[in-house]
Amino acid sequence: MTYRSPCSTIVCVVFAFVSAIAFGTKQLPAADSDSPATDSASSEIVSTRSPLEFGINGHYRLGHMTTVRVTGSAAETALSESSNDLVLETLDGDGVRVRYHSHGLPKHSGTAAPTRNALEVGLIIAGSEAAPVEVRRTVDGQFDSIAKGRLPEAGNPARGPAFIPPDTPWVVAIGDAFGIDELGTSNVLTDKLARIAVSKIQSAETLPHHQLGYDGVNLVIINRAGLDVIEAMDDRQADALVGWIRNGGHCLISMGEASERLAAAAPWLLELLPFESVELNRYDPAALETFTTSQTPLDVFQGIKLPRRLGKPILLGRTTRRVSAVLIAEYVNGLGKLTVVAADLDQPMFAEWPERLSLVTQSLGELLAEENSLNAAGDGATTFNDLAGQMRGVLDQFQIKKQFDFSVISLIVLILIAAIGPLDFLLINRVLGKPLLGWVSFPIFAIALSAFLVTQARPRTELSLDNSDLPEGGNSAMHLVRTNQFQITDLDLVDGVGRAFRWSAIYAHDPIQADVLVKPSDALASMVAPNASNAGYSVSYPFGYPGRVFGGIQLAGESDRLLPYDITANGSQSQNAGEFTGSTSTISNLTIAPRSSKSIATQKYFAADPSKGQEIIRRPGSDLLRGDFVNPLPVDLLDAILIYQNTAYLLPTRVQANATLASIENVRQRNFRWRLTRKVSSEGSGTESTPWLANDFSDISRVADMLLFHDAAGGKLYTGLRHDILDELDLSEVLSENRCILIGRTEEPLVQMQMADQSSGAESEPYSVSTEKSLSMVRVVLPVRSTLLTP
Repeated sequence: MTYRSPCSTIVCVVFAFVSAIAFGTKQLPAADSDSPATDSASSEIVSTRSPLEFGINGHYRLGHMTTVRVTGSAAETALSESSNDLVLETLDGDGVRVRYHSHGLPKHSGTAAPTRNALEVGLIIAGSEAAPVEVRRTVDGQFDSIAKGRLPEAGNPARGPAFIPPDTPWVVAIGDAFGIDELGTSNVLTDKLARIAVSKIQSAETLPHHQLGYDGVNLVIINRAGLDVIEAMDDRQADALVGWIRNGGHCLISMGEASERLAAAAPWLLELLPFESVELNRYDPAALETFTTSQTPLDVFQGIKLPRRLGKPILLGRTTRRVSAVLIAEYVNGLGKLTVVAADLDQPMFAEWPERLSLVTQSLGELLAEENSLNAAGDGATTFNDLAGQMRGVLDQFQIKKQFDFSVISLIVLILIAAIGPLDFLLINRVLGKPLLGWVSFPIFAIALSAFLVTQARPRTELSLDNSDLPEGGNSAMHLVRTNQFQITDLDLVDGVGRAFRWSAIYAHDPIQADVLVKPSDALASMVAPNASNAGYSVSYPFGYPGRVFGGIQLAGESDRLLPYDITANGSQSQNAGEFTGSTSTISNLTIAPRSSKSIATQKYFAADPSKGQEIIRRPGSDLLRGDFVNPLPVDLLDAILIYQNTAYLLPTRVQANATLASIENVRQRNFRWRLTRKVSSEGSGTESTPWLANDFSDISRVADMLLFHDAAGGKLYTGLRHDILDELDLSEVLSENRCILIGRTEEPLVQMQMADQSSGAESEPYSVSTEKSLSMVRVVLPVRSTLLTP
């Protein structure tokens, strides 16, 4: 997403003719006229069904990865040998053309053609509602169009393809939706939309082949009614769903009489759960009736036997033999979680039970809870209502550019009006009586004022030094490029899951055209499992879009003043020992307008090495840890804390790489939620939290803490903001009984960014960009084991 300086805007708008003279030598290159993804190409009257399908059942979210499929004859063309390198062209959130190169991305993996003749060809970021999309192939260095279409517009997801608003939970139901799609609907107001958007899967072909295809999904439901779909899924689709769950997804599984068939159809699903075999029990329904305060009795039902000592029990009951049993439990796997119900909730007995929906909503916590005035986000004080909007504001603060208040801009406009009215008309015409003098006085005044504004818009290099490694004699505009960045690397050393997210804001004082390369540091590469079957995946893309989430004004149409740019993801299906493949992602020919910034995000997924994680010992019957602690990382940690349940162990200011701390129980401890909200004891016996200021863009560390543990701090009730766009970064739910989290800062970024100047057209060596504000954090999930105290 691009953000422009207000001073440059007023110069361009009010004094356009002077600005054209001042910046005439620095005009941006004009975009080529061939714009297949523009309105001219998309305005053709389409009499038949669009050859493109998007997302899951046509559902998608703005600002998230969206799957693109081609159908009909276009799918056959895409399958041809000449279509190895497919290009997906669309518009980003700024209206600039962006091309996603899909080579290396999974397609249909079956040996036979799909029954609907649909083929998954890649992923794009949905930049705006109804944005044009075109699928091309490269033939002899030229683009050949295969299919064109548009992303669906706003509508009712229950009636067909539509984009899903960020504040609407999105559920993918592989089988029965348990009535979730009826929440919020009305029998009287037929046009009223449901509170929950549900994508009901009727065919396995509509499921993504890559885990990023589930980007934006809040919950996946699997039950007996979807067994046919589960059995038809290929290996890549199964890997995509498993990867999404392990990297922060949430899955609800109903396992009753059909558990054995489900385990046989999806052994990969059983691997996510803490039991190796399926054993059935007959359960007394009294616990379900009490849990939902039901007045309608249920019959005895059969379901899977859930382990009692593993996971987080949500509902306890009894078998027909009066033996205590777990009926509903929550299990953490990697960075995600699975909720298992020991019953087939789609069978007729439960389908006719009035409290079935209540049972499901209570089992899922606040995910499907109705928002009321107490937990509604936003108070109108800011232009955004999401934490991502506040972090965007933090990253967009650059010392090299001068900030002007709105009052200053208003004063400049008033001075110009005064020059036209009192000065030019009254003084020149009436007092001096020389109207022709106005042809000289007004241009001189306008030029002088414009020159003053141009000098005030000069970069403040004295406050923002150039700390890049750009060689001398290069493009002078590249010396004025600055970046702010926030990144978080998550390592689960229990299940071997790793991911990294980097958000960078790149500011250019003068117009530039450059390549952006994002790659891991040597330290991050050493954290990857050496012999993992999945090499990982890395992609960089434009992040953000105008609207209520990030703040900003919606742009109409295409911005044809900026050149199109290309995005190349990197991923492979194998990796050699000690080699981190699938590690570098590239954005080529990125153009940034003068006095503007561009928001870029990077996601990396890889397999972490669980052998580097050491168990933390817990005192039985308490939340206190004991014993020695070893830093499992090959880098020093700054301001690190170890979090278990609601206790934060404040480690020394610097914990050296692989260092051992003796007796973790002796370090200073603090209430974790108090630390997040900065709660302190007030006069008397009460406590007081520091209020959250949504318009405060000065403290990147505090905003980052909220992004990483928003629910633990109280969620919307504390910040007044939603957490929808980057909610997968919140690991509050991972703080379970058998897991703790080590979090701290690193001196050097674990994910590094370089740029290469492309303004002259000649090849340029990549260099590190000057950084003004940088926050690199790492979280490590470690196993916790309870043991008896030593005498």
